[in-house]
Amino acid sequence: MRNRVTDFLVYRWRYIFGYTFILVAIGIMLGVAAFFIPNELRQGEIDSALTSATLGTNAMSPQAVVDLPYHLLQKLSFMAFGVSTFTIKLPSIILGAFTALGVFLLIRTWFSANVAVLATLLTIITSQFLFLSQDGTPLIMFAFLSVWLLFVATFVTRRKYFGMFWKVLTCLVMAASLYTPMGIYLVLVMLTTALFHPHIRFLIRKFNRYKISVALALGLAALIPLGYALYLDSTIAFTLLGIPNGSLDIIANARTVIESMFGFAAASAGHLVRPLYPLGVALLMAVGLFRILSHRYTARSYITISWGFVILLLALLNPDKVTHFYPVAVILISYGMIYMIRSWYKIFPRNPYARVAGMIPLVIFVLAMVTSGVTRYVNTYHNNPDVLATYSQDLTLFRNTLSANNATVDTTHVVVTKNELPFYQLVAKYSKNFTVSIDPVAGKTTTVASRDATKPAAAPHAIVVNSRASQADRFYIYK
Repeated sequence: MRNRVTDFLVYRWRYIFGYTFILVAIGIMLGVAAFFIPNELRQGEIDSALTSATLGTNAMSPQAVVDLPYHLLQKLSFMAFGVSTFTIKLPSIILGAFTALGVFLLIRTWFSANVAVLATLLTIITSQFLFLSQDGTPLIMFAFLSVWLLFVATFVTRRKYFGMFWKVLTCLVMAASLYTPMGIYLVLVMLTTALFHPHIRFLIRKFNRYKISVALALGLAALIPLGYALYLDSTIAFTLLGIPNGSLDIIANARTVIESMFGFAAASAGHLVRPLYPLGVALLMAVGLFRILSHRYTARSYITISWGFVILLLALLNPDKVTHFYPVAVILISYGMIYMIRSWYKIFPRNPYARVAGMIPLVIFVLAMVTSGVTRYVNTYHNNPDVLATYSQDLTLFRNTLSANNATVDTTHVVVTKNELPFYQLVAKYSKNFTVSIDPVAGKTTTVASRDATKPAAAPHAIVVNSRASQADRFYIYK
């Protein structure tokens, strides 16, 4: 008897191969993002580290409650491993790994296994995801919480077993979302869907009221720190709602958002690689949007359309939060992918060989998009001067300098500017092998002065430089 497609080992183990490839790809990409590209810090990451350092102190600012879960994780990273470029980025790397897992589980739950493999590869091995997963700021929190909130909320209505667990987890993730700027809007969209969508409303009416009350109580208890911070400083509400304090230029903001998301001819500037979504991915998102609009009566479509519209409006007020559109993009790409697969299957409903043949160009398309996205990300953060100008190698150079000079707190003093002082005081707190101030101190064997700091009168023993074409002299060493 002639062999069928289903008899081949590759076909029977196709999902095992796909899942393994996803895990390997995630590990490689996160490793590259963590240790190699760009392996430098921008000012936002330094500010995040300073905010995390205030947690648990008497001088803790109410503003620190914004993205509190992230700052707690970053504080633990400092306590465990000290302050370095890696430990500042470590929380984002960890959350990036869990975000990738959440993306896979969400797509696998909402759609099918074949869509989950292809769409997950396309959405997590991109410059957008790589940036979020290595940026040592709380930007990753929005994607992380959004993906997991959609996943756990889906299980609330689908699972008969462990129902209490999913209800409690949903309320806790909702509470955590309220600590993140603009996270409240997904919560509001989901609650609106629960109230007005007929099918969801019917399912909720069947829930045990006692279990719902317990889950809500735990969620409200998790909001106590946020409530207290709002009591001390009500302006935090504007930050969490995404309402800017300064003047607005909607036209300029709209231009920035469009160029950042779909500016295929726009030059990358600042810390983001433009465009966030290459042409092939953008076309797939357009197909997904068409698919959603044609099935807008479903709860998933209602949430995606409403949430995406709100995020785009808020991006006009906060162009720096344009990365918050990433979870919506994940859903649109998944819808586009399933539309392409089903369209091909409809042409050959009974021919397994044609189905397999149809997947080959689709896999090639996905791999081409992944390869081009990673290549563009690597080249930009290695060679684009406009992007690199926003990053600094100083912390890595500084730690290497201390290590090379066998620095101790008794022998080494570091001189920095007034603006640099808080960050280097944080580094000194956890490394404890140097002292720091804005002026030179007598009696030390080694003095390390930053580029713009006050320097001793003697000639420097050595000058530490970076790889930039201008202002390459970063530290001066005096013996």
